[in-house]
Amino acid sequence: MKRFGFWVKFLGILLFCFLIYKVGWRETIDSIKKVSIFHVFVGILIFWVAFYLKSLRWKVVSNSYGIPLKSFQAFRVFFIGIFLANITPGKIGDFARLFYIKDQLPSQKIGWSSLIMDRIFDLICLAFFSLIAIVYYQFHFGILKFPKNPWSLLLWIGVLLLVVVIFYLLRNKLIKVIQPWWNAFNSHNLKGYDGLKAIAITCLSMILIYGVFNYMAWVMNISINHLGLFLGAFILGILTLLPITILGIGVRETSLVIIFQLYDLSSQDAIALSLIIFLLQLLSLLPGAIWFYFSPVELSKLKRLE
Repeated sequence: MKRFGFWVKFLGILLFCFLIYKVGWRETIDSIKKVSIFHVFVGILIFWVAFYLKSLRWKVVSNSYGIPLKSFQAFRVFFIGIFLANITPGKIGDFARLFYIKDQLPSQKIGWSSLIMDRIFDLICLAFFSLIAIVYYQFHFGILKFPKNPWSLLLWIGVLLLVVVIFYLLRNKLIKVIQPWWNAFNSHNLKGYDGLKAIAITCLSMILIYGVFNYMAWVMNISINHLGLFLGAFILGILTLLPITILGIGVRETSLVIIFQLYDLSSQDAIALSLIIFLLQLLSLLPGAIWFYFSPVELSKLKRLE
């Protein structure tokens, strides 16, 4: 099963190779050359500011669970987590953050809960902006075609009912397993001002991260609707979470090509923009890589946190 999952991730790379074959390397490189080193540094700086904001949110979340995390410690460990998340399957390396603060954790369940809460903020923000993006693209391009066959709707209703029945039959066992974790997850005091602060930080960091697409498109003189590109970037963020790609390769390029085609723009510019963003993401991980080098942990020990 693990081998199957490993090879499935190469679907994204195969998709990327196919796109490059269809578009051509030379045309793509010509588009990449439009970006200067100065703008690359600006893009990296934007990512660093966004990661700093996310580290502040993690500090707020951790403090709400009684974890006495300090600002610089949160900043350093968060950068290490971001680096490890991008070099490990399923971004599991991000949970190695707990090793660096293990002496400050009230319990392992509290530690896991703080990281899960931290990720939930990202997922909610991604889902919110992605929903707005779907409405936007549906209004402008009518991309969603609703099935005319009623049997399709009945099939989905049947699947939903089956899931409800299975959950009902297994409810006692599920509650027994989930209850201790649920109690730990709800042991925070993230309410009022701190809750609003975490939400505001999340939105601002996400705007910076996905706004880099717009900044680089502007640098490349790509005449695209910037609201459409900005909202579309959030859909890309959702799609790159699919377990069929390594670091979003292939899925990100294909999605951008589709967005660019909606605006009658060239595929080579779409692929070039995607590769530039990918390069910026890799370079922005450098501080985390350096800090990890000086204070490494064995990722195999993640099982001890369960």
